[in-house]
Parts: sequence; C-alpha cells; structure tokens
Amino acid sequence: MKNKVLIVDHELLINKLLESRLTKEGFKVDKALDGISALRKAQLKKYDIILADIMVPNIAGLELIAELKKTRHNSETPIFVLTALASDELVVDVLEAGVKDYIVKPFSLNVVVAKLKQFILSDLTAA
Repeated sequence: MKNKVLIVDHELLINKLLESRLTKEGFKVDKALDGISALRKAQLKKYDIILADIMVPNIAGLELIAELKKTRHNSETPIFVLTALASDELVVDVLEAGVKDYIVKPFSLNVVVAKLKQFILSDLTAA
C-alpha cells in the first residue's frame, strides 16, 4: 500500500492531529513546519502523498508547490493542499499548478482521511 505522507503545516496542533490520525490509519508520516524543511525532506525521501498548507514560513504558496514538484524523488508525488485561504482565484491557481485536491481549513479529519484513501485506491486500480 502506498502510505508515506509528508505533512507540511506551521501549526503544531494541526501537524500533531494529522500525524496521529494518519498513523492510526496505517500511514507512515513525516512532518515539516516550514517550506525549507519540507523541501529538504522531499529532496531526501520519496513520498506517496504530500499534504501541505500553502501558508508556511520561508517558502509558501505556489512557489512551495513548484519547488516540491522539482525535487528528484517527488516530482510526480500528488500534493493535497490544506489552507485557510479559499478565494476562487487562489483555488484555481493552485489546481492549475497541479495539486490533486484543495481542502479548506477548518477541515474534518474524517474527510481528509477519506480523500487520501480514495486517491490511493483509485491510483492502485489505475495501475
């Protein structure tokens, strides 16, 4: 099962909540609190999914997405965005940048887990 997830969020509580729930669901989780840490981890390790807030310190937004997609190990890794920003223009820009889904904060952990599982199942049946 594809289950290595990188969580990128500057909010420690959200990081811990996501890590706890995803671990219980069988995912292997790494965390980053800012864009630079996320890029370092993505350059060293292959992930199956990246779950990223686009409002993190150092490197954020569309630049973070673009830089993650340039990494050798994760250029094809699906990115799911978690953010409190929900303007139509930003949603369109982020989706056009190639993310799999845009999840607005506050979010339900059940919905996040369901979306990740749905993606994994659809990816397995497509292979």
